[in-house]
Amino acid sequence: MSEYRELVVTKEDYLEFLAQRLRLQGYCQREIENVSFPFLFASGSELLRTYIMGESEFTTNLPDRYRLPDRGFIWYLFTQSVREIQIMPDKMVIKYELLDEYRKPFRQFYH
Repeated sequence: MSEYRELVVTKEDYLEFLAQRLRLQGYCQREIENVSFPFLFASGSELLRTYIMGESEFTTNLPDRYRLPDRGFIWYLFTQSVREIQIMPDKMVIKYELLDEYRKPFRQFYH
């Protein structure tokens, strides 16, 4: 495949996703507006990963032999395709390359 893709995630779009997903209002909605992408990425935010996987074309282009219902496994495969990440407080740019083959994790660590 060897085709590069670019995903741009803006804080505005991500906050809209969170508001809908978590049904946030009032104080809770204002609190999440103070969180930045560097913090979310470094802390391993599951919601950020869910958003990235939903917005990228990675999952739809994944060969059937790799499709499993576990999001952790899909994220593991996605991280192998990432070539560059730019993380700013209000924006994130991820460049990734679709691959023909992906390494599966060691069986003892992934069941």
